[in-house]
Amino acid sequence: MLAELSLLISTLKTLNDGIKTVKESSGHLKGISGLFTALTESKVAVETIEHKQKEGDHVLTQEEALELAWAKAEIRNKEKELKKHTPRDVWRDMLAIQHKSVMEHKSKLERERLARNRAITKRDDLIKNIFGTIILLSLGGAAFYGTGMLGTGPVV
Repeated sequence: MLAELSLLISTLKTLNDGIKTVKESSGHLKGISGLFTALTESKVAVETIEHKQKEGDHVLTQEEALELAWAKAEIRNKEKELKKHTPRDVWRDMLAIQHKSVMEHKSKLERERLARNRAITKRDDLIKNIFGTIILLSLGGAAFYGTGMLGTGPVV
């Protein structure tokens, strides 16, 4: 988790350098595209970390929580800065495409979670059926033996 946060912070620093370059070059599309990619990757990294924390896979330490909060604030600031240097319709289209991508990512995570839950439910049902069958056969065998149908009745 610490490695993911370190990678996220280094990406944000790279993003900052890229914004300076775009300002100086009056907004080349290739430079802006790379910045949007880095920004999106940073958002996905933050979301992945939050998802792991929410699922209980990882408990954030105070240091990790502070770095995560800092990274989220940095992402917001970088978005504001990029928005200033990007044409309005390009920004709007980028947000629509990015939103679609984020929603697909969330949908994928949800499908994985549901598949895991279905597998657990299926396994639990199988175990219940096996134990139910064993208990039923045991009770049937006990009843069969207790009634003397084996030909060896109880000794009197």
